[in-house]
Amino acid sequence: MASIKDKLLTGLVGPVIISHRYGKTYIRSKPSKVKNPRTPGQMKQRGKFKAASRFVSLNLDELIRPYWNPEARRNSMSGQNLFCKLNTHAFDSEGYLNIKRLKFTTGNLGEVNNLWLEMAGDTTIRFIWNNNSRDKKTSEENQFKLFGMNLDLAVKELPCDAIRENESFVLDFKKYAFSYLFCFFWNPQLQLASNSEWIDCT
Repeated sequence: MASIKDKLLTGLVGPVIISHRYGKTYIRSKPSKVKNPRTPGQMKQRGKFKAASRFVSLNLDELIRPYWNPEARRNSMSGQNLFCKLNTHAFDSEGYLNIKRLKFTTGNLGEVNNLWLEMAGDTTIRFIWNNNSRDKKTSEENQFKLFGMNLDLAVKELPCDAIRENESFVLDFKKYAFSYLFCFFWNPQLQLASNSEWIDCT
């Protein structure tokens, strides 16, 4: 059944389906028969996709919209779709996450190179990296972003004012209790992220 939203006709109209995406209208034929395979492999894949989609819904405002949407738009996608495309394999059919396979962010800004950590006190930890950005002109604008994630898979951005050229950032982890920390660089002018690094806090 078709519906009208924002003065646009959307949905099934007779033998065709009308949809709208990024300001463009698409019309396609209604398939004569919809395949719905329920093989063990297909059901397993659906479970993985469902788990990835759940992660997206938990973290839309904190992670997906601000950091995935800009990269997705460059690929004519939504942030939700790009995340699921790159991360479905990181979940199993029961919804459990393989943290080593998770792409927390994606982009070609330049990774957090040669990251290492050291204790800076009883409850503080120092993140240290090399400022070897490939693009020296924009490296000063690259912000060091830090997120925490618990076993419930909800993420939280932690206050951080470090930039790439600082080459270090000190965090008082007494204030926080996360199972994992993720860090990456973000360029606000280019709306571009680096790939992320993760730290096991368990």
